[in-house]
Amino acid sequence: MGLPFRSKALVMNPDELGSDPRPGMDLAVSLGISGLEIRTAHGTNALLLPTEGLRGLRDMAENRGLAVVALASPLWKWCRPGATPGRVDSFGFPTEIPPDDRSMWIERAIGAAVILGAPLVRVFSHLRVALESTERFVDDPLLGTALDAAERAGVRLLLENEPVCTVAQADLLLEALQRHHGRGLGLWLDVANLHEVGQADPETVRSLAPYVGYVHVKDYRSAPDGRRSFCPAGEGCVPYDTVLPLLADACPVVPYALETHVRDGPAAALAAGAAFLRSTLPGGVL
Repeated sequence: MGLPFRSKALVMNPDELGSDPRPGMDLAVSLGISGLEIRTAHGTNALLLPTEGLRGLRDMAENRGLAVVALASPLWKWCRPGATPGRVDSFGFPTEIPPDDRSMWIERAIGAAVILGAPLVRVFSHLRVALESTERFVDDPLLGTALDAAERAGVRLLLENEPVCTVAQADLLLEALQRHHGRGLGLWLDVANLHEVGQADPETVRSLAPYVGYVHVKDYRSAPDGRRSFCPAGEGCVPYDTVLPLLADACPVVPYALETHVRDGPAAALAAGAAFLRSTLPGGVL
């Protein structure tokens, strides 16, 4: 399955600026960013928005000359009821989902992507819980069902390497991608997450690059107590100066999505991150 892009595209999530999507969309316009990633709006996870709410978001975007590139869905960022996950940021979506309800959420996410006009949909890989309750993503029969449904709908599922989920290390990512890439599964690569697990090195990035369909860019500084302090991209410890040229060479046509998680001054952090990406990515970024 090919990517629906002709060049490196810069993407921004409006909810980085708050629950009202309009200021974030307006910031994207002012920064010359033409692509949007939708995760939440009006304080609600996108999967919980009614159809008219999703259509309204698309209208807001298109009225500003913006296109929704990706739906940052919470699919598979879940566990069985009673499995008791640790602290998880699921952006307003429940984390304990009965197996019988999951097909409905998969259908809902793919339908939401179609309404938004988003060709890419993020998925995770089950939350890490007690060993006896942990589910194995690569063998989940719902994954095949979801990949088939996504293909019929004209969207693509991309697996994010999320440390609180079961598939975050490169060997497990490669296992899942090698098995399911032929059916459309790609990689939603979060470089900072890869660095968090100690694998944002050239060899690992090269091994994952053939599967990359989307790149998340955020940065942080590490404190002596192990805590992370988020900062604008390029100002922290994530080795973007090494990783970005490798990705640009191996994946010349993928979107780069700015995150910040910076609480104070997110607009300034996004502006700094956009400038960093434009100056660091070989050939620039739209």
